[in-house]
Amino acid sequence: MAGKLKLTQTRGMNGRLKSHKACAAGLGLRRIRHCVEVEDTAENRGMINKISYMLNIEEV
Repeated sequence: MAGKLKLTQTRGMNGRLKSHKACAAGLGLRRIRHCVEVEDTAENRGMINKISYMLNIEEV
């Protein structure tokens, strides 16, 4: 069974690449300090790695 990850957006989306904005939207992030819990899957890990510079990541 895959675990869960808690993601918190720490930086804003203004001026980011379109693909980075799409990754944040795909993960369910909307604004700074917004937290979401996602499954720890390969697809989600790929999106997290792409925008890791604007996230705080914790295992749940």
